[in-house]
Amino acid sequence: MSLAGAPLPLSVALFAAGALMVWFAGARLAGYADAISQRTGIGQAMIGVLLLGAVTSLPEITTTSVAVASGNPPMAVNNLIGGVAFQVVVIALADLFVGKGALTSMVPGPRVMLNAAVSIVLLVLVVLGVMVGDREVAGAGFGFFPLLIVSTYLLCIWQLARNAAARGWTPGSQSQDDLPAVDKPDISTRKLALFTLLAAGVICLGGTIVTLATEGIAEQTGTDTAIMGLTLLAFATSLPELSTAIAAVRLRRAELAIGDILGGNMFDVTLILLIDVMAAGPLVLHQVERSAMVSALLGILLTVLVLIGLLERRDKARFRMGYDSIAVLIVYFAGMGAILGGVFAD
Repeated sequence: MSLAGAPLPLSVALFAAGALMVWFAGARLAGYADAISQRTGIGQAMIGVLLLGAVTSLPEITTTSVAVASGNPPMAVNNLIGGVAFQVVVIALADLFVGKGALTSMVPGPRVMLNAAVSIVLLVLVVLGVMVGDREVAGAGFGFFPLLIVSTYLLCIWQLARNAAARGWTPGSQSQDDLPAVDKPDISTRKLALFTLLAAGVICLGGTIVTLATEGIAEQTGTDTAIMGLTLLAFATSLPELSTAIAAVRLRRAELAIGDILGGNMFDVTLILLIDVMAAGPLVLHQVERSAMVSALLGILLTVLVLIGLLERRDKARFRMGYDSIAVLIVYFAGMGAILGGVFAD
């Protein structure tokens, strides 16, 4: 199915409808994830990585599959890399809902910092794969670097799941917030699992609609689909992270909020292997444009800024945001402005 020949108003309306589906389903997930965390005893950070990170990445999975099936692997890669950068911005936007303090000052343990470090490592591997040049793995149809990225991700997830990983660092003081409590879902475990699956299904459907609509908008406006992947599509597929992060902050679950975003970023980078397997023609990292590489470097820089905020734990804010969140917004918009302005064009 393609919307390339559809009228522009129809494509815009479908894009808005798909984005709303993704947003509202994502907003419900934070409450479900918090309830699952309490009932299973799994920490917020790990629930954020394993459950929210994977479920809120469903739009990326669907958009990636649809873009590749439509013969547009570069748009799929740009969507993933552009989404990583924008989702770090989601942390800054969620900071607006904290109140007096900074969101990063509310995180009590090291797991989220480790998530940030792993995200940086995976993005570095992407950049290396493009700069050094990828090589096919023994006629398997995919490259060495995407396989290395997935292997690194699985190894890090296994390490993060170990209890020993949580005992390496403890903050000297615990920041408190004064946000009102939000009622948690008072439902049975069976219904909780069912509602979580339903929310995941809605996110998946909305992500598919958004991808098709974005291709239609690109066709009707004459905009390069790679640029659309870095901007409009990356924004739309980041809506679950934004809605779940805001809901998690309102539940006073900072680890859940940041763990969701960084966990989603980690998972999204591994989808490059899926693109490589599905796409015909050259290895996908051979098709990546310079704008995607710059966006990956931008994602690394933004994640470093968040990591600095997590380490420093400065409980001060301006304009209802921590200093690290303000820095993230400034760097993101400056970087995207440079990319869209053609500063880094080939």
